[in-house]
Amino acid sequence: MADIIEVETTSSMESFLSWRGILAGAAAGSAVSLVLLSIGISAGLSLLSPWPGQSYTGFAASVAAAWALIATIGSFLVAGFVAARVRPRVADVPADEVEFRDGLQGLVAWAVCVLFAGVVAMGAGTAVLHAGSAVAKFSDRTASSPLAAIVSTMAAPPEGKPVTAVPMLTTEETRTIEGIFLKSFGHDGLAASDRTFVANIIAAKAGIPVSEAQTRVDTAYTDAVAALDKAKKATELSGLLTGLALLIGLVAAWYGGVRGGSSRDNNTLARIGFSRF
Repeated sequence: MADIIEVETTSSMESFLSWRGILAGAAAGSAVSLVLLSIGISAGLSLLSPWPGQSYTGFAASVAAAWALIATIGSFLVAGFVAARVRPRVADVPADEVEFRDGLQGLVAWAVCVLFAGVVAMGAGTAVLHAGSAVAKFSDRTASSPLAAIVSTMAAPPEGKPVTAVPMLTTEETRTIEGIFLKSFGHDGLAASDRTFVANIIAAKAGIPVSEAQTRVDTAYTDAVAALDKAKKATELSGLLTGLALLIGLVAAWYGGVRGGSSRDNNTLARIGFSRF
């Protein structure tokens, strides 16, 4: 006696988006992404070491980028497949329309995953900012900006003079110099009056001639501009790669939805092939 399999169908007049399928796909894709990223982080850390000659930073960065792309494609494939596979079959609809709706089901699952990840990232960023504010409030030696390390080197004592554990520059002086540097970024450089003002502070604190202090100021300002430019380029590259990865994930989710719908309609095993491409 042959087994009879009942397949749930819906009318073509009903909404062709199944939110239970979308949520199921988003949950499955997010879980797969978390697992793959955890594996990638562990593998990446194994390539880094604080010991000289035992760290493969360049190779680790390449592996991290490749694995992030693999994790993105794999997780969104799963999200699209599950979202369409769970969606009820629609009766009296042409095959190409069914395929489009399955792909759209995967696309919406992709959108839910992206929005959820954005909310989590925003929440984590807010928590970090609050924690940083709390630490800064109770520590007057907390650096007011990433420029603090560069600014503090200007007040280093000259050769032959002992280095003390007490900072040469006070917190207020450090913030003042940082503000002068930040104000000049993106303009014609450090103004002569600002350069002289900062040099006088450094000369008095380090016990060096003003001319030497001006040289230190010029060097520190150049280093600060270079550091800012490097951070800007890194942020640009990170944003570009993230956007490209998400767009590739969109295609993967759409394709996963199409394959999931095909598996649902043909009662086949959950296989994702690339014979069409």
